[in-house]
Amino acid sequence: MRRALTTARLLGAAALALAAVGMLLVTHPLSADRSERVAGKAATRQTPATAPISRVDAERQSALVAQEDQRLLTLVTSVRPGAGPYLQDLGGVQTLVLTAGGLSYGLADLERLGAAEVQPDGAVLLTRHVFVAPGARLTIEAPGTTLRLRSQQSGFVSLVAWKADLALSGAEGRPLTVTSWDPGLQRPDPSTIDGRAYVRDVSGGMVVRFVEASDLGFWAGRTSGVAWTGSSTTAATGAAIGSTFRHNHYGAFTSRGEGLTVTDSDFSGNTVDGLLLHRSTAGTTITNSTARNNGRHGFSADHGSELISYAGVTAERNGACGIFFSGAPLSIGQSAGGASLRAYGQVLVSGGVFRGNGKAGVRVVDGQSVDVTDAQVADNTDGIVLAGTAAPTKIAHTTVTGNRRFGISVSAASATVTGNDLSGSETAIRVRDAAVAVTGNSVRRATRHAISVVGAANGSSLERNTIGGRGPSGLDVYRVNTGVTVVESGNDVEGWTQDRDDAVYWSQFIPNHPMLLLWVVLLGAPLFLTLRGRRQRLVPGTSPYLDELRRERAPHQVHVERRVARGST
Repeated sequence: MRRALTTARLLGAAALALAAVGMLLVTHPLSADRSERVAGKAATRQTPATAPISRVDAERQSALVAQEDQRLLTLVTSVRPGAGPYLQDLGGVQTLVLTAGGLSYGLADLERLGAAEVQPDGAVLLTRHVFVAPGARLTIEAPGTTLRLRSQQSGFVSLVAWKADLALSGAEGRPLTVTSWDPGLQRPDPSTIDGRAYVRDVSGGMVVRFVEASDLGFWAGRTSGVAWTGSSTTAATGAAIGSTFRHNHYGAFTSRGEGLTVTDSDFSGNTVDGLLLHRSTAGTTITNSTARNNGRHGFSADHGSELISYAGVTAERNGACGIFFSGAPLSIGQSAGGASLRAYGQVLVSGGVFRGNGKAGVRVVDGQSVDVTDAQVADNTDGIVLAGTAAPTKIAHTTVTGNRRFGISVSAASATVTGNDLSGSETAIRVRDAAVAVTGNSVRRATRHAISVVGAANGSSLERNTIGGRGPSGLDVYRVNTGVTVVESGNDVEGWTQDRDDAVYWSQFIPNHPMLLLWVVLLGAPLFLTLRGRRQRLVPGTSPYLDELRRERAPHQVHVERRVARGST
């Protein structure tokens, strides 16, 4: 009876352990696309653009932006016609207003008019707000000079041009440095909580040439560091040439810009994006520029921005995407503001390197006329991701290597994927609920699927692709919807090794399911103790001295009747 109870307990513990593993396998079956599950988890994780701040601090920064907006509107509506430059006091805050009645202003004029002063180390400290009024022009051409904008707990200053021209210039090898400065700390302002100095042009033209802009801006795009901002009637224009934007809130920001050019510039280590093209910025050309180690995206465009050309850019180690573009309509139906319902696009990525970004090397959402050609995309979570794009959209002659999940992913979209070289991803090319022509691609070292087509893939075709790797299937076309036919022709699958054991899956199973270890401990410990106790228990009728373990633990025998004679040795 005792043996039967022991066996029952043993079988019960084993059954519970198997049930726990079984539940995990039902939730995560081997037949499902594990990459899809990982993608779902990744979609819920957001790389924080900034460190978390309290609601009080957030409201404080928002209030400071509102105060800046009100100050600027008051200044522009109260400009004195025909007057020379003057100081205007608003609530105890003084602003130097440079009017159109004067000549083009320079750095020496800011010093002469009491808004700037030379420091003992030769740097120039801007001590008051400067407002370049409509029709005026400020040119700070000072190679090798450092322009410091006062920025401390008690307040900060800004340099703003409104429907005016602003030029900041150094020289190649001798840049003009523009930075915030806390006189008390004798260093750039490290905190954005109480606001921070910034540079902005509103509906005018700003050119930044051979400038190092750092530690500027806070909270909103227009106060974020260096900003080109237009209006519904007048676009912002200008250029950034040979300049660096580092450790700002946004490296550089544009809204309602038109025809901006960015050449040989660097956007690195900024809190949010390196360069953000926002709200109807059109006709931007970005050439031979870099974006590294930014909190969110390297280069980003959204809210109606379009006609963007990236040529030879590099985006590495950014928190989310190297390039992010959203062409989503400004409204999905009737809206109070009458926003456009059309999708935006016309994005060209020619050449360039996109490496080591936290999410995707290049991600395009709801864009049209998207062209990615001759790029190198490596070691991101995903290589190139298209979601909701419309024809004509293509990815061609691009090298995609070492991306953890998907090399190229196209979902709910139309596109052509042709002549690309892919290696090292779990799934090299993934098509989901999309119409994609996958033609003439070379796939090597895929670890799950070389090419996978899933769901409503009407109009998709796989032709003349060469695949190699090891996993459950090279051409995964078994999970399309009923009635969907995928055209397959001339694909070379000789380099694919089908692996039904799915060694890759099991090698990553425990890291992906840490709760399994807890279940093993909770249910396996009683099983282990039961087995151990059963091994040490003696069968009734067996001499205890036949068990070596019991023999080692048995006490030595003492014959009480035997006495030792006194004096004996």
